Amino acid sequence: MIVDSIYSGNNKREMLEFNMRERETVSLKRALEKTEKKPGIIAEFKRKSPSGFRNKSNTDILKYFNNIKEIIAGISILTEPQYFGGDQLDARAVQCYNKPILIKDFISSRKMVQSSFMAGGDVFLLICDFLDYSTVKDLVKYGNSLGMEALVEVHDPDRIENIFPGENVLIGYNRRNLRTLKMEDKAEDVYDRLRSYGLPLILESGITSGNIQKLNTGKYNGLLIGASILSGDEIR
Repeated sequence: MIVDSIYSGNNKREMLEFNMRERETVSLKRALEKTEKKPGIIAEFKRKSPSGFRNKSNTDILKYFNNIKEIIAGISILTEPQYFGGDQLDARAVQCYNKPILIKDFISSRKMVQSSFMAGGDVFLLICDFLDYSTVKDLVKYGNSLGMEALVEVHDPDRIENIFPGENVLIGYNRRNLRTLKMEDKAEDVYDRLRSYGLPLILESGITSGNIQKLNTGKYNGLLIGASILSGDEIR
């Protein structure tokens, strides 16, 4: 399994040793509340993914965000290097937009959270399908001590119990099963359970102009969109 392999190799990953943060943290929660477009769009930058996506059209990260900065509430930077071609220095580059930056990675330790902060990240991802409750709780609290928010994501309904609803948490529902890399949309089955936490809710993966109406996105506070916008799909 690709994601299991990523997590098992995290202890060998090189993290930042120097603080490259250029500004105070920016809240994604507040950005989603203030954005005129509802739900707010969090636009992701990535170079490739194991699901088959290749970024051929928008390889210049600054040019890409310059073109869409007026319609987005936040930025997501996929920083995993081996399978996604990511680089934490991408986060450093987009601090100039003064929008909340989500470090999209397979984070499993305090060292990775700290490195995300030093790269300029404001929010970091925790995936409940692969992390237990105690780990999620510890990393959420550690992130809060740095002034960061956490996007705590789930796909498998049986892993909802691993969510720790801290004050700095947003909850994500990923339509993609990261073990199989296939879309298995169970949003209707889990929506009420996730909403019961009373925290901002983000819908993730496979959102396009062709299906956005069918996904009932109005129930969410934010939409995390990567491949479709990078490929030129105009989601307005």
